[in-house]
Amino acid sequence: MNQFTRLLPAIILSVLIVAAVAIDAWLLLSGIGGRQLMILVLGAQVLVLPAAVWLVAAYLELRVFRPLRQLEDHLSVFLHSDSDHRFDIPPSHRLGGLPRLVEELGRRLSRERLETARVMDAAASRIERRKSRLEAILRDLHEGVIVCNDDHRVVLFNQSAAAFLEPAGPVGLHRPISTLLSGTRLRKEYARLRRHFETDPDSALVTRFTERTADGRPVDLRMSLIVEQEGICTGYVLSFAPGDSSRGDIRTERRPGILSDRPEFYDFSLFEVEYSGRDLDKPLNELDYVVFDTETTGLDPSRGDQIVQISGVRLVKGGPTGEEFNTLVNPGMAIPASSIRFHGITDDMVVDAPTVSDAVRSFARFVEGSVLVAHNAAFDMKFLRMQEGGSGIALNNPVLDTLLVSFVLQPNHSAHTLDAIAARFGISISEDVRHTALGDARATAEIFMKMLPVLRRNGLATLGRVLEASNRVFHIRREQERL
Repeated sequence: MNQFTRLLPAIILSVLIVAAVAIDAWLLLSGIGGRQLMILVLGAQVLVLPAAVWLVAAYLELRVFRPLRQLEDHLSVFLHSDSDHRFDIPPSHRLGGLPRLVEELGRRLSRERLETARVMDAAASRIERRKSRLEAILRDLHEGVIVCNDDHRVVLFNQSAAAFLEPAGPVGLHRPISTLLSGTRLRKEYARLRRHFETDPDSALVTRFTERTADGRPVDLRMSLIVEQEGICTGYVLSFAPGDSSRGDIRTERRPGILSDRPEFYDFSLFEVEYSGRDLDKPLNELDYVVFDTETTGLDPSRGDQIVQISGVRLVKGGPTGEEFNTLVNPGMAIPASSIRFHGITDDMVVDAPTVSDAVRSFARFVEGSVLVAHNAAFDMKFLRMQEGGSGIALNNPVLDTLLVSFVLQPNHSAHTLDAIAARFGISISEDVRHTALGDARATAEIFMKMLPVLRRNGLATLGRVLEASNRVFHIRREQERL
């Protein structure tokens, strides 16, 4: 595109204005045509000039200003989320080589990030060695292992502990231990250990006691404090195995050399988080999320359509934990062939699956204390909330919709489907898992994790601000559809 083409709209507008001024001056000075001709010419100019200005403004909007805003959206994602982001600017723009140069600068930044990442890998390997040493210490505890921070929230557990406690409730990072162990003995013993530690900080204090699980089973626990190098107590370790005796005494002992499973789920940074419950002013990266999706027999639960699959992916502090919820559901009705073609779930596959009420009840336990996230969340929530009465639960969790968040972050893009958003964030969704609840939930979780730093960069750093912005977009979209 040459310089003349780029300046053509401005040249045309300038010529029109100069021509209008020249004609007015000539008529005024020459006196040709008199007053009536002068009025006629001025009237024509009043009609033509605004139309010309509007056409030039529309041209600039379509070819310059909108591509610039799209470029800004892409840069925001590139700088704060995804270094492999693709710059998809319509070819009809009039920005010249600017998008190409910006993308090249981005690629150079990406190479610099890779170099920084290589340097950080060395530090990460040192951290991994420290984790390995910590895991080696944990291996000499009893078979079931749970580590809690000072706020009585789970920061580590192994498979054995999960298998034993799962009937009492979902075992997951950042969940309160009170959802698994229902008695008051645990908190009293921890307080008692803390008092002894403050009196004699050099002692390796251990106590044994019996507690009840949330579903009423007795379990013999062994509790020991976690003390950092600075001499600060930051939490405790619970261990248990069949045959432990309950003594309730506090004493100094050496840990026995009994090996157990390697811990499989942990996040020791949770020791550093002061959690006070769900709060609209809480930073986004300090909240727990469950990103979920459903598959259904149809599109309208008010006319009898039901859920046939529910899946969820749990995130803590904006990152994955490896915890997933996934179940087929028996809808109590035949699944229409049109829906089977969409998600591939047949009647034979759900014969032995839990009922809709049982599945929703289990899902509600999994998402307890978390922010719910879904793409086009209103659809999924409508199906879930239709079951609240029959399942005896109420899903009062805050809900974020990645569809609305996409409109908030990238308002200059017209496509906000799951596939379109994934493509803009550089996320590939395999065809064999697309339109399955678990596959779509995992893809939405990837999208949401990449949205989080962009939200913070745009001043939407708390749950309340994102909900407020999403609500504004929702009302604007509804008003646009009405008009």
